[in-house]
Amino acid sequence: MNSENFTVFLSMRNILRKITLYFDYYNESISAEIEARTFDESAGAVHGIEDFYEKGLPASEKKTDRIIIPERLMNAAVFGISEEGSTRSAKRLAWSKLLNVKHSYSASDALSTIDLKDIDYIIIAGGYDNSVNNRLNSMLLSIGKNLQLLETKPDIIFAGSRLSLETARKELAKPGIRFTAQRNVLEASSYAEDEELLQQNSINSIQQLTLWDEIEDARTNDIAYTEALRKVSDVFCMKRAETVMSVLFTDDYTLLSHAERGAGTTFFRNYAIPQESGTLTTEVFGSVFNDLFIEKRTVFDENFQQKDVLAIDDTGESVVFEPDRVIGIALSDKVDFETFISLISIPGVTHGTIYFLFDNQGIILAGMTMFLSGRSGSNPFLRGFFNTQDIRNGWIFIPYGRFKKGTPAVFIEKLENDRKVDIVLKWGEYRVIEINPNSVVEIHTAKGVYMTKNDPESSKKTIGTKESRKTLIFDLREEMHKWK
Repeated sequence: MNSENFTVFLSMRNILRKITLYFDYYNESISAEIEARTFDESAGAVHGIEDFYEKGLPASEKKTDRIIIPERLMNAAVFGISEEGSTRSAKRLAWSKLLNVKHSYSASDALSTIDLKDIDYIIIAGGYDNSVNNRLNSMLLSIGKNLQLLETKPDIIFAGSRLSLETARKELAKPGIRFTAQRNVLEASSYAEDEELLQQNSINSIQQLTLWDEIEDARTNDIAYTEALRKVSDVFCMKRAETVMSVLFTDDYTLLSHAERGAGTTFFRNYAIPQESGTLTTEVFGSVFNDLFIEKRTVFDENFQQKDVLAIDDTGESVVFEPDRVIGIALSDKVDFETFISLISIPGVTHGTIYFLFDNQGIILAGMTMFLSGRSGSNPFLRGFFNTQDIRNGWIFIPYGRFKKGTPAVFIEKLENDRKVDIVLKWGEYRVIEINPNSVVEIHTAKGVYMTKNDPESSKKTIGTKESRKTLIFDLREEMHKWK
C-alpha cells in the first residue's frame, strides 16, 4: 500500500470541521481536504452534518475520531498556606493541567465564604510530608464549611502534606465530589501531569454531545484537546535532549505544552492563557515563559505567617527560549503566520535556531489521532508534516554573538533552479527568505557568531527543501540581542 487516508472531526463551539488526511508513503508527504459545517447555537440545529459522514458503510464501520475543543477553559481555584510558597506551587500544578487559575487563596483568607461559582477544579497544596501542619488542617476545615462546595461540586485535587490527607478526605470528599490525592508539590521536583485528569479536562457542550444524534449509527472515538496537544509535543520531540513547544490558539484561549526528552522519559510543562487571541502580545508570552521555565525558589516555614517567607533573589537568572521545534496550531482567524512568529520571538529571551511548523487549519492536531486511537503512528508519517504544502514550515535564526550594527553577521548561498544567489545579512536586519522546492541553501556565520548556544560547531548549516517550500527568518535586530 503506497498511500493511506483517514478522517478526523474537530468539534468547536458552533463549528464542526472535517479533515481528511492523505498520507503518501513513497514521498513521505501529507495532504488534506477540509470542510466545515456550522450550527445554530441557540437552537441546536444541525445544518447538513449528516453529509459529512460516509454513507453506505456497514454500521460496524461507522466510527471516526473526534477532537473536542471547548468554548472555554476549565476554571480552577487554588489554595495554599503562603502566597510565595504552596499557593504558587498549586498554581503551577493547575497550569500543568491546562486549567485557568481563576482565583488563588492563602490561609489568611476567609475560605468558608469565598465564591466558588463557575469553579471546575479546586487544587490544594501546603505543608511538608514529615511534619504536621495545623494551618493546613485549619484551611481544609474552612474550605469544607463553604456552602457552595456541594452546590458546584468541583473536582478536588489534594497535593499537600500526606499527614493531612485523611483530614482532606474527611472534610472535602463529599457525595458527588471527585477527590484525588497527588504527591506533595512542595516535595516534588516537577509537575508531571496525571494522564487521567488531563483526558477529563474537557467540556462537552450539549450541542457537541447531541450533534451526532442526527447521524444514524454514528460512533465516535472522542479525544480531549489537552490529550491531543500533549501528543503533538510528545511525537515531535523525537530524540534525547530535544525540546519542543506546541501552541494551540483558539479565539478565547491559548494552550502551551513544552516537552523535553530525557533518558527513557519525557518531561512536560503546560500552561493555559485564558485570554482572547487578538489581545496576545510578546509581553504575555514572555511572562508565560518565566512561569514555565523559572520556578522562584523560597525559604520558609509554612507554620508561620506570610511575613516569614523569604524569597531567594537570584538577579543573575534569566530565561533563554531555544527549543528545537515550535509547533503552532491556530484555530482562530486572529492568529496568522506573522502573528505566530512575533509572539514566540521575544526580545532578550528567544535565541538560537528553531524549526517551526505553522498550521492554521488543525491538520497537525487531527494527525495526532493516528497515535492516540490505536493506529500505528510512525516516523515516516511524522516526517510527512514537514513535507506538506498545507503547513508552513522552516527555521527562525536568532544567532548568538556580539551585536555590531551594520557589520556582516550571516552569509547565505541559495541555489534554486540552477541559479546561485549570494545574500549578506548585517546586524540590525530582519529578513524573511522564501525557499522554493528542490533547492539548497548554505548558511555561514561571521567570526564570533553562532547559530545555537554559543557552540563553535554551529557556524554553518545546509538546508535542502526537497518537495516542500521553506521559510527562513533571520532576526538580527538590536532588541533581540539585548540580554535581560
